Amino acid sequence: MRSINAWLLAALLVLAACSSGPKKADVPDAEQVPTDATGQPQSPLLPPGPPTPNPYLATKPSINRQAQQLFNDAIAAMAKKQWPQAENLLTRLISQYPNLSGAHLNLGLVYQAKGELDKAEQAFNQAIATNANNLDAYNQLAILKRETGDFAAAEGQYQKALTVWPFHPASHRNLGILYDLYMGKSEQALQHYQAYQQLLPEPDKLVNGWIVDLERRLGASGG
Repeated sequence: MRSINAWLLAALLVLAACSSGPKKADVPDAEQVPTDATGQPQSPLLPPGPPTPNPYLATKPSINRQAQQLFNDAIAAMAKKQWPQAENLLTRLISQYPNLSGAHLNLGLVYQAKGELDKAEQAFNQAIATNANNLDAYNQLAILKRETGDFAAAEGQYQKALTVWPFHPASHRNLGILYDLYMGKSEQALQHYQAYQQLLPEPDKLVNGWIVDLERRLGASGG
């Protein structure tokens, strides 16, 4: 199964910084089809033109040395799966700097690792409330919802992330997985996988295999 156990990666990166699925777009005449940098037809899920900057990473918070050290210590504790220590450090950080969205996100990851899912959900929501551009927070909340079987809520969170920034590769990949493996929306899954590939500097070989498999299945079913 293509599980998305990327919470630790999100933890290492974060401070550096519903409705139905999308319908298959009508294809315009060949001379009107936009292309990506490689000359391939651009995904209908992506706005025309080059990707804009990630709005979350573009607004990196300014913190002092003490706060940075607390955060670094918390990340080190998380890497060693020292969850009580990480929780203590992040709670201290948030008490002093409550507007650090990344600290709330990582506290949610700690709670999730401890199996305290209600607290994890609350922390992810607080990360979003603190900074509505925190794309990782939408994704982690979506993963939590998916793992508890609330696929519609997971879909909604991914779609919110893509509303914030349509060029977010992880959101396209994760939403594609949700559609492919959990919701039976193969055509939508294919579109999101293709959008994900177009946003990468080099194609993801694993996802390319998923695309080939989906195209085969859709062709066999006449979809």
